[in-house]
Amino acid sequence: MSKSTKPVSFKKLTLATAILASLGLGTAQSNAAELEFFGTAKIKPTYYSNFDFDDQKEDGATLNEGGLVSGNGAHTRSETRLGWKAAGDDWSVKMIAEADQTLTKDNVDRSFYTTAEKNGLPNAGGEFGIERAEFLYSLAPAVQLQAGWDIRYLDLQSGGLLYGDDHPFVGLRGKNNDTSYEVLYIPINNRVNTGSSEAGDWRVYSAKVSQKVAEWTLSPILAYSDNVDRNADVTYFGLEGFGKIGGANLSFEVIGADGTVGERDLSSAAAYAGIELPVNDSFSPYVAVRYTQGDSDATDNKVEGFNGITDIGRFSGLMGMDGNILGENLSTGYGATLYAYSPERTGGAGVQGYGGIGNGASGINPGSQILAFGTKGALASVAPNLSYKAQLFMIWFDETSNLVNAKNPGQKVDDYAGTTVDLQLKYAFNQNFSMDYILSTFVPGDGIQDQTNSNDSAYVNTLSMNWAY
Repeated sequence: MSKSTKPVSFKKLTLATAILASLGLGTAQSNAAELEFFGTAKIKPTYYSNFDFDDQKEDGATLNEGGLVSGNGAHTRSETRLGWKAAGDDWSVKMIAEADQTLTKDNVDRSFYTTAEKNGLPNAGGEFGIERAEFLYSLAPAVQLQAGWDIRYLDLQSGGLLYGDDHPFVGLRGKNNDTSYEVLYIPINNRVNTGSSEAGDWRVYSAKVSQKVAEWTLSPILAYSDNVDRNADVTYFGLEGFGKIGGANLSFEVIGADGTVGERDLSSAAAYAGIELPVNDSFSPYVAVRYTQGDSDATDNKVEGFNGITDIGRFSGLMGMDGNILGENLSTGYGATLYAYSPERTGGAGVQGYGGIGNGASGINPGSQILAFGTKGALASVAPNLSYKAQLFMIWFDETSNLVNAKNPGQKVDDYAGTTVDLQLKYAFNQNFSMDYILSTFVPGDGIQDQTNSNDSAYVNTLSMNWAY
């Protein structure tokens, strides 16, 4: 999943009712539909360095949206999308086709489906697939049926601790005055297996009610994760809020997780809080804290390491940045996977786990405590359409009992994981074309140095050229 640029329509057509009926989008009594075409194209020359925090070793492969790439070296990724939307008075259909790939001749002007693999890698040809789809119908003024596989989230406007992704879904949503709601059935995994109709399945059921109170929105959240693939039954519950006090923008969330993972009892928690104080167009500083509980003993009968359904910190409100190093796949030393800010895979992918992107989080992970400082704004004094965002994260492991010290065997791993620094500059040439550059580094603290027996900083350099229409 990647954050999309709001498309600009270039053509709107009115279709005859008979044509709609022939497409199955309406009946002879339907109103005319409006058809919109849109698209985006992003080309991203990127350089990764030292994703294993060790200059002396050759970095292994890491994963981004385009597939497997080297954790030390240059590549160019493209994200190209073609979208269309048809809508009437009480219905709409939207589909977005996407090809997201690392540019090489096998991925662009040809593919190798006939051999299925090349150089040990699965096919990654340039064919477009339906990346996102959304189908809506209004059953009543405050009841809208929804289905498809578009972006849905539970807490993206705060810390992104629990869920945000474009998994398949069926649900209802609606709004009545200052109250809105959304209920979803999300079949993340629905695998066909012999011998069992449910082996490998993972289904999530969620409900969220948002109540506007003065300048605040408060949202109780409830989700049940039936993770057959991990033999885990988990109930998530919590509260999200965002609003204003004076000139400050505030946001927070508190999430609890309770259930069982195999024969073990699960009890864990996560939390986030942030405050932003816009001073002027050029300076809008923020401070935020983000917490995920760690596991204190991998050998006991309790699972305490927090696993969200999908940690989506990379796209969250204050702390998010699409392309910063903490949102990349940092499996060595820190243990975060793509999009996640928490070290959810430390301890082994899936070990006593009950969630995470790809269902690969570990229930014995160390958790994290992040203190973030940042600011953003326009740089009109330099150039009219230039803007920036800069932020610094100080990261501690919440628990280190399950971590192994390679630097000083037998000793406890230090709890300071390290410091990340992100800088993003963006220049909008017009509404259809922009460029942005991200320089992001992770300076390992003693906690990562103890595990890797190395102390070299990791870097991301990305130039993104963005077209939208």
